[in-house]
Amino acid sequence: MTLVLDAAVLGKIELPTGAPAPLFVIEAGGRRVSGQVSAKGLRKAIATIAEHGPEQVAVILQGKLEPGDVIAKAGLVVQVKATKT
Repeated sequence: MTLVLDAAVLGKIELPTGAPAPLFVIEAGGRRVSGQVSAKGLRKAIATIAEHGPEQVAVILQGKLEPGDVIAKAGLVVQVKATKT
């Protein structure tokens, strides 16, 4: 399963050093899916959003959708959008 997330919302998450990443619940396509990403991946995503701004990045959540609408092995990908020349 792949979902594009709102970078502005993700960028507002506060994750203290050493704290585990919180569980997430996302409503998409009439479903409520849940899961957890790694704390390291979430911190990197937050840092990239802070550095480039939420309008300049695309945030993608990927994982395997399992029974019960749980996203297993969830991971975040944050890509900086290319600037137009």
